[in-house]
Amino acid sequence: TTHLPGDGGDDPAIAWNLWWVKYALLNEGQNPFYSDFMFYPIGVNLAFYTLTTLNAITALPLTLNLGVVSASNLHMLFTFVVGAYGAFLLTRYTLVTSLPAHYRRQSAAKESTIHGHGTTVNSLIWVSAAIAGGFYAFAGSKLFYVALGQFNIASAHWVPFAALYILRTHRYPRRLKNPLMAGLFLSLQTWAEMTYASFLLIFIGLYWLFLILDFRFWIFDYKSVWRVAAIHLRAATMMLFTFAIGISPILAQMLPDMRVEGDFLVEGGGFADVFSADLFGFIIPTMHHPFFGNLIAQTGINGFDKGQHIYIGFVLLGLTLVALFTGYRQPKLRFWLAATLVFTLLALGPTITVNGHATPVNGPFAILQSLPFFKGNRYPSRYSVMLLLSLSVVAAFGLVQIGRWARPRRFSNATLPARKPAQASSSIKQEPRVNLRGLFSDKGEASKHYLLLILIACLFLFEHASMPLPQSNMQLPSPYQIIAADPDDFTVLDIPFAWRNGFRITGAMTTQFMFGQFYQTAHQKRLLQGNTSRNPEFKFQYFTNAPVINSLLALETGKSLPPAQLEADRAAAAEVLRFFNIKYIVIRPYSYGYLNGDRHITATEQSVIPYVETILPVEKIHDEATIKIYRVKESGFQSGRLIDTNTPLAPLYFAEGWGLLSQDRPITAQRKETRLLAPLTATSRQITLRMRLPNVVETGVRSIYLELNGRRSPAQQITKTWQDYIFELPAGVVRPGLNDLRLHFGDITTLPALKAAKPLLDVTVLSAGEEVGGFGHIFVNGYDISSNQRGYNIAIIEPGNQEDPRFQIANFDTHFDPAASTALSNYIDIAPPGAIIAIAAADEAGANLSKEAALVIQSTGAIGNLRGCFRCSHAIISGTGNSGKGAIEALNPLRPVGITTNLGLTEPGVAAVIEWIRVE
Repeated sequence: TTHLPGDGGDDPAIAWNLWWVKYALLNEGQNPFYSDFMFYPIGVNLAFYTLTTLNAITALPLTLNLGVVSASNLHMLFTFVVGAYGAFLLTRYTLVTSLPAHYRRQSAAKESTIHGHGTTVNSLIWVSAAIAGGFYAFAGSKLFYVALGQFNIASAHWVPFAALYILRTHRYPRRLKNPLMAGLFLSLQTWAEMTYASFLLIFIGLYWLFLILDFRFWIFDYKSVWRVAAIHLRAATMMLFTFAIGISPILAQMLPDMRVEGDFLVEGGGFADVFSADLFGFIIPTMHHPFFGNLIAQTGINGFDKGQHIYIGFVLLGLTLVALFTGYRQPKLRFWLAATLVFTLLALGPTITVNGHATPVNGPFAILQSLPFFKGNRYPSRYSVMLLLSLSVVAAFGLVQIGRWARPRRFSNATLPARKPAQASSSIKQEPRVNLRGLFSDKGEASKHYLLLILIACLFLFEHASMPLPQSNMQLPSPYQIIAADPDDFTVLDIPFAWRNGFRITGAMTTQFMFGQFYQTAHQKRLLQGNTSRNPEFKFQYFTNAPVINSLLALETGKSLPPAQLEADRAAAAEVLRFFNIKYIVIRPYSYGYLNGDRHITATEQSVIPYVETILPVEKIHDEATIKIYRVKESGFQSGRLIDTNTPLAPLYFAEGWGLLSQDRPITAQRKETRLLAPLTATSRQITLRMRLPNVVETGVRSIYLELNGRRSPAQQITKTWQDYIFELPAGVVRPGLNDLRLHFGDITTLPALKAAKPLLDVTVLSAGEEVGGFGHIFVNGYDISSNQRGYNIAIIEPGNQEDPRFQIANFDTHFDPAASTALSNYIDIAPPGAIIAIAAADEAGANLSKEAALVIQSTGAIGNLRGCFRCSHAIISGTGNSGKGAIEALNPLRPVGITTNLGLTEPGVAAVIEWIRVE
């Protein structure tokens, strides 16, 4: 009721899922795949997050009656039981349909003896399959994910059921129940954890490939081959169609975002090199073993603490060898051995590693990294689920063989009742009937052989033991009741805060911010911060560019603010807090590593608390060493405002769909639909936009209408001349506070049309240090050509044909590589005269930047120098090559920077150019 297994990194967020799905459906009556209860006010699409929707629904009765923590723990137990039962059913089915063929050569004279002891063999299969179910459910790799609090990854309980009905679909293709059930369980597993959907699709492909290569599949009368193939094709189509229908609600949430934002499922290599299994780790117990957990630290295996350590153990390996050497002629066993090999290679990642040493052997995972959908899994070690499932079935064959060896002589030849072989021309097999009566019913010595199998099961449990599991205290600090008791609708700024996805954390590098999200399950108020799995880059950068929020972000990551920044924040603080509707600020001090004498000073004590108390308009209402709560003083929105790129709060107003915000320049609408976040009051009556079509647009006019809270305004026509366009806001449509306005344009001009209409060269450079984004983008006419790697990313754009500019790109890791500075200098020196040199620093670029390289960079016309400026953002565009004239530059140690030569395009499209927006 108070603790969850986990290290505090993922368990608070995965438990949060149970609350959010319940709250969205029953309290808010909304689609749970979208939430602005975190990432407020822009919100986030949770279809790209490990929302574990099905888990939340199956746990709903528990959540409603026992609370989130108890529901999460009990549901985790449920997944163990169901997964074990599914693996038992799969293994029993495989054994029953495999073993009779092994003895089909036995003479008819022995048939009566076989029939006489069928119950004993059925019991042996039953026990072996039950033990195999335990192998799958209680393997150390699954317990490791539970220890990490990654309950979504541990939720592989529908995988065996899907595999079972995939096999049954082939064996009984005319029974539509089987493909329907296979598609159903594929869908259920996707709704529980999407990662495993791709694993099961690989399993299906592997199984079909195995059948095609197996000549036994084709021993039909040649006249009936096409008929049989059509039957199997119909079953496969039914299975995949059912699966597609089952996951269509998820796809309906994902595809629109991917169509607009592009493919953001993977960034770079996705950490595949780090989160790959080590081959030597297969025989070294995990770090959570009560007796041998320290062995792994004495090996050369790297990074064994985040779930990439797959321990198979000697029991499974031994049983696999027994099965291999005694039953390798059985087709069913050969398939599971092949599956074991394939998923082993996939789990080992793009490069096979042994005891921390990378070998020259590449694994097949590198192929999946280039395939859509499949590349979404960035952790090769997660294929351990399919590896353990395959090994569990193989091990069951070994258990049956050991059980036969251990039986008394008079039972040694007993097996399942023989079945009549199917006619050669028939594709339909009779389903075997299994007599499960008589488990341990044999008298005397006949049942003693089961003790050996039970001993093997106990040895497995000992090998894979993970105890005690780490636990997180999920009890709500009592001061949060102050916030929970407030009936108003508002936002809480919970410090430490951060924005996290599967690739990075922007903000405080501590698990404490994850607990802030979990505490939302009690106070049920919106948060700015949040955790997701995949998201467009803008979802993070909106907040890193936000005034005051950016300053707090810098302070909580150990940086200091200049006096001018403090004064600017003091002037804007009240309006920023009102914009985000922040009513309470919670500070839970956490350690960042300052040491003052003998006393450990936390980042919040050093900087965040003084900033909040002196800069922000707040009053302290609760003060403890472990938690402080401030109430924001009341302030209202002004009734009218002018919004342009020179407005200090401009980054707050422009959400998705806009180009770079650059002072003294208009802002470009890049999509057919753009978002504008406008603070409105009850007296707001109209919005005026001064805008025009850009000169590159071919057509003379373009339509636009405004959508506000479901109401669409009449469409107006935009021309190429600057005009004021007024949109009326009828009474009753405006909601006092922050309103989400959508500007809908009739069309956009894409890059090919741009080039055909008029020569244009738009170069836009964005740069961010690690704490505020860690990227370095170089856009040419809206296309990102940058390597976007750590250090300096440089593009040399040659003069000449502006409609089709030629360029060359390179990256120089001037943070890590001492030789990068020389290479950078040589690269810039050979740029042709008149070329445009675009430079973007990403992550950190100053540690190994030599003085000579800094001077070469300045020769492009820049004046900034990153030497000694740790993780600073730096962007440069040289207008006249390396002549030292005409450079545009931005450098900032605290926030991202961006510069442009023209429209500020970050996407290859343009709808309109807007000079200012006025609310009246």
